[in-house]
Amino acid sequence: MQPRALAAVVAIAAVVLGLSVGAPAATTSPVLGHPWAPYQTGYGRAHPTTGFNGGDPTGRVRRSRWRSWGGRQAVGYGVSTYVWPGTAVADNGPISGARIVAFHLGTCRGRPAYDAVEWYFPKYGETFDPHEYINACTGKYIGFNPKLVSCRDVAIANGAYTATEVQAVHMSCTTARRLIATAPVTRYLSSGGRFVQSGFRCGTEGVLVDSALFDCQLARREFLYEVARR
Repeated sequence: MQPRALAAVVAIAAVVLGLSVGAPAATTSPVLGHPWAPYQTGYGRAHPTTGFNGGDPTGRVRRSRWRSWGGRQAVGYGVSTYVWPGTAVADNGPISGARIVAFHLGTCRGRPAYDAVEWYFPKYGETFDPHEYINACTGKYIGFNPKLVSCRDVAIANGAYTATEVQAVHMSCTTARRLIATAPVTRYLSSGGRFVQSGFRCGTEGVLVDSALFDCQLARREFLYEVARR
C-alpha cells in the first residue's frame, strides 16, 4: 500500500482504503471485511467498484475491476490518487493503474470475508507486500513501521549547501549520501518541484519557513533530507 514510500512515513499514515458501491454480498460470496470507522463505505460488500475511506483523496478508489473474487486473493484495478514523493496531496490528482489486493480470506463478524487489503501503483515501481496492509475487519495497520536509519550530513551543490536530517529506508547511508551529493537541489529550493534521479522519484514543496524537505523513492527504497536556503 502506499505507500510504502516514506512519504509514507511523512505522509503515509493517513492513507486507508475503503471500497464501496459494489454489489450486495451473496451469502456464499466473501465480502471485504467490515466498516470500522465513521463515514466509510465499501467494507462489508463483495467486489466493490468504487470506494472512499472518509479521509483524503488517497483513500478513494474508483472504477475498480476485480479478478478472482472468491479465490485465495482478489486483485482489482482502478483509479486513485498517487502522491509524488515530497509533494502535497493537493498537488496530485487521480490516475489509473492502482492495483488493489484483498487477501487473508477468512471470516469477519461471522461472515466469509477478506480480512486484509492493500493497494499500490505498479507503474511507479511499487509492489505487493503481504506484510503491510490494513486489517479490513478491525482497521488495524499492520507493518507500517519502516526502520529509519539516520545518516551523516552531506555537502551538495559543490559545497554551497548542506543536506541535514538525512534518513534512509531499505538502503544504505552510503548510497543515499552519494545520491544526495549530486542532487539538483538549487533548481527546486525556492518554488519546489519534482524530478527523477537515478530512477528515484524525488520531490519537494520548496522552502517552508527556513528549509526544504526533499523525499526520494524507488520501490521500497527511500531517502529524505533537508536543505536550508542561504
